[in-house]
Amino acid sequence: MRSYAKEPGKKPERQRACVLFSAASVDAWAKAVQEAVAERLKFARIWGAARFDGQQVDRDHVLSDRDVVELHV
Repeated sequence: MRSYAKEPGKKPERQRACVLFSAASVDAWAKAVQEAVAERLKFARIWGAARFDGQQVDRDHVLSDRDVVELHV
């Protein structure tokens, strides 16, 4: 499964994907970025398979292939 990072207020960075096993959670994605980020994670916003673009989700949300993830710490 590929997912992409997005900084708040900027466009998604689609040149570099974070590759995880299928059915990975937002928490697993944050740990792949950096352990300290995962510990401080408050919520994430998701573009792609979410019901609404920019939908706020918690750390247990399961990501889909090609989702764009914006972490908020």
